[in-house]
Parts: sequence; C-alpha cells; structure tokens
Amino acid sequence: MKKNTILKDIFGFSAFVSVMFGVYLNFEPAVVGAVTDDITVTQVVTSDITISHPADVNMTGTIYGMTGGTGTGSATWTVKTSDTSGFGLTLSADDDTDCLNNGVNDFKDYVNASPLNYAWVDPAISAFGFTVEPETATDTATAFRDNGSICGTGSGNTADTCWSGFGGTLTTPKAIVNRTSQTDIGGQDEVVKFKTRLISGQFLPEGNYVAVIKATALVNS
Repeated sequence: MKKNTILKDIFGFSAFVSVMFGVYLNFEPAVVGAVTDDITVTQVVTSDITISHPADVNMTGTIYGMTGGTGTGSATWTVKTSDTSGFGLTLSADDDTDCLNNGVNDFKDYVNASPLNYAWVDPAISAFGFTVEPETATDTATAFRDNGSICGTGSGNTADTCWSGFGGTLTTPKAIVNRTSQTDIGGQDEVVKFKTRLISGQFLPEGNYVAVIKATALVNS
C-alpha cells in the first residue's frame, strides 16, 4: 500500500514537471530557442585623384617670321577622382611673362580683358594664349564660362571663346576647371586649346619657340 502511494506521488510529480516545462517553453521561446546579436562593420574608403600625361603639343599652321600667321594646338588632361567634393584644375607656365620663347625672342602673352575676350582679338605684334573646354560645360571655371556672347557669366562654354594669356601664372596658377562631385571611372577629359599669332609686318627670328605648361589637379576641400 505504501509502495503504491510512493509510485502515485512520483507519477504525479512527473506530470506536474511536464506541465510546467511545457508552460515554460510557451512563454520563454527566446531563451530556449535562439538568441541574436548585431555588430556593425565599417571600412573607410579614402579619396584619391589622378591626372593623365598627354603628348607634347606641336602647333599646326605656318607662321613666317616677317609675314606672320596663326598656329593652333590642344592638349587633353583626363582627371579622375573618387572625392565626392570634386576637384579643381589649374594651369601655370614656366615663365611669368612671355613664356613661349626661344630665349631672347618670344611671343607676347595674350592680353587678358576683363571679362575675357569672347572672340580672339589680334595683338599689335604677337600673342600666345589659351582657352579651356571641359568635358562637362558646367565644370568650367567662371572666367571661361559664357552666355553665348559675354565671358565670365552664364553656364555655357562655346568652343573657341574666352581667351586668356599665361602672364603671371608661374606665381598664380589660373583656375580653369572646378568640378563639385566625383568623376566616374572614366574620368573627365579637360581640353585646353592654344593659339599663337604673329602679325604681318612684325619680326621674329626663325627657330623653335617653347613653353612649359603645367596642369595641376587638386581635390576640393
């Protein structure tokens, strides 16, 4: 009789434990089933910038030392940057004045108007000047922009307009491009056009007249 009572108590207790365990499973699934935790992984990507090295420019067009003439040429610098604030591009020359020379003799720097001359204006003697045509017109520095007839205003960039000289750019590089966003992997092709002119009746000895022009690309801060 006592043994039956003990067995009955054991079975009763087991049933109670089973019921309570089932209740625990229903009300505490997160503890018994699965737990989660999140972490954040961060990788910093730093901006960088590159600029291409175009071929040296041999001006085309014949200039005679006494009867004059016109020469033209161009160079294209491709700038790539991952910087989201974009980049600025400047030009400078190896001499502060009359940088296209063969030592003693030279082409005079094109005289800047203010604003820049929309159309090329012939010099009194000779001139060496340039204009810029960025791949994206709105990236053009303000001085080289135009509204179709006047430089320094508008958002356009008409071909072969808004001419500048290199005078003083050795110490103060001239801004030609200002882009306010990153490029794609192909970059931006920034074209600089050069022009030389000697007026008939003036005089330049024969020879190679050379200028070293430097393009500098910097990410915007």
